[in-house]
Amino acid sequence: MVYGFTLADVWFAPAWHYNFGNTGTAPTLDLSNGTFVTATLTGNATFAFSLGSGVSSDAISFTLHLTNDGTAGRSITWPVSVKWPNATVPTRTTTANKTDVYSFYTLNGGTDWYGILSIYNYS
Repeated sequence: MVYGFTLADVWFAPAWHYNFGNTGTAPTLDLSNGTFVTATLTGNATFAFSLGSGVSSDAISFTLHLTNDGTAGRSITWPVSVKWPNATVPTRTTTANKTDVYSFYTLNGGTDWYGILSIYNYS
């Protein structure tokens, strides 16, 4: 028993893989397709997040495994609903063919998202 809960009290949601593919410039990540998202950044992108029709929970989290394509220096604009530590968007890897991993969660059905750069600059 941990913090008054037994393992039987906790429901573990699987992280279904969602291969988004190439982002282009206006990717919308539909989390009803999965919550472990892999994508390749192929343009200066303005992201949007959608819970889609298959997600009924107010609280949900997802991981974004984002790899740069062969062009260095691409930029990302995140949804204004994303809150970052110290109210500062983290510096991301802009080197070609390198990967960053982001973690996001919401407690209110996507009105506010909390984000963090979990893993930085690997290949």
